[in-house]
Amino acid sequence: MKKAFYLFLAAFATVFSSCDDDDNDGTSSSGKILFSTTVTNPAGDSGSGYLQTISELGGGANYDNYNAISLGFGSYPCVCESGNIYVFPDYMGGSKLELKKYVLNSSNQLELKGTMLLPANSSAAIVVEANSKKAYVCCQSLDLIIVFNPETMTEISRIDVSSFRNEGVSAYPGALCIRDNILYVTLEQYNSQWMPVENSVELALYNVSDDSFIKRIRNTSLGYCGPSRPIDNQSIFVDENGDMYINCVGSFGYIPGLDAGIARIKKGETEIDESYKFNLSSATVEGLPCNLNMIGKCQYTSNGIMYGYGYAIGLDPENTNTYTARTGVPVVVDLNKKTVKVIKGLPLTNGHGMAMGIHKGKIVYGSANDSYNGFCTYDPVTEDIETKVITVSGFPSFFYSFEK
Repeated sequence: MKKAFYLFLAAFATVFSSCDDDDNDGTSSSGKILFSTTVTNPAGDSGSGYLQTISELGGGANYDNYNAISLGFGSYPCVCESGNIYVFPDYMGGSKLELKKYVLNSSNQLELKGTMLLPANSSAAIVVEANSKKAYVCCQSLDLIIVFNPETMTEISRIDVSSFRNEGVSAYPGALCIRDNILYVTLEQYNSQWMPVENSVELALYNVSDDSFIKRIRNTSLGYCGPSRPIDNQSIFVDENGDMYINCVGSFGYIPGLDAGIARIKKGETEIDESYKFNLSSATVEGLPCNLNMIGKCQYTSNGIMYGYGYAIGLDPENTNTYTARTGVPVVVDLNKKTVKVIKGLPLTNGHGMAMGIHKGKIVYGSANDSYNGFCTYDPVTEDIETKVITVSGFPSFFYSFEK
């Protein structure tokens, strides 16, 4: 049960799956907007994932999964700046162990361009590309990073981070980031219950040119832990000033004192900035009647502003099913002022419906609420909101638009 709690909170995945990953590898519907849905059983602990493209976001249209391609349950796509779209197998196994690469073809349809076999029990979840011939995929349960050629989808080498395990825990690499020709690998350091045991923020650094190890960095002075949400590739990012931020998820609110927060590595530096402390678990959140346990999904824009889905157990205290409880709340985070504010008027969501992205200047939130499953928008300039811009079959779990 503890493992299931962790998987819901950090990866929203389970050991069960009914998804056949080979159902549809052909082209889908057309458009420059991508979204995925998760269709679950009533308890929310098993199901299937689907990815499709559409051309418009609005008008209250309803989309089923008829033209979608199948996804591994509990793992969500990564879209790189090159336009490559990577799709993973089930986070905890149960589907064909392949990393798949799609692109939008000339008709704006998802077209499969290559596959690469992955090791068993890998929990593959994150891809970052260094260039057209080199990329990295994180195999979290194996304490492993696979280096591969994204053009040919062939493995080049492997980076083993198991030597960075602290006593009684696995290193468990999370989200990845490349800055200044350095690969930053977040190290979650989880025990057998998939929980942290101390407040530490740790990363391993590698030279992208030859994958040689540079150093390991570790900070225990910030007072929080769990660097990055393991399947959110936006939970470690570089802003327009060159500073790197890391969303730390702590113990997801389940172990008092093992907190969530945001860490920073300043431009030109390779150590965690001890002067920047932003504890989310103890922060006062404007518009939130309870404590904030963590930020479950991130979307940085500019000028220090990050939008997110806050996770707060106290928003739905009567619902003991962590898969279906409405505990996700849309928030805006000011990284400079270290403040968090609820976006009024947008509905709460469950853990399967935390899609986020940007489309034509608006912040897009997926929502699985009491009234519908679909997408909402927030305009950062006018602060206008629009709910139910489209509805979908299943819980909206991923969003990406090529029309920023």
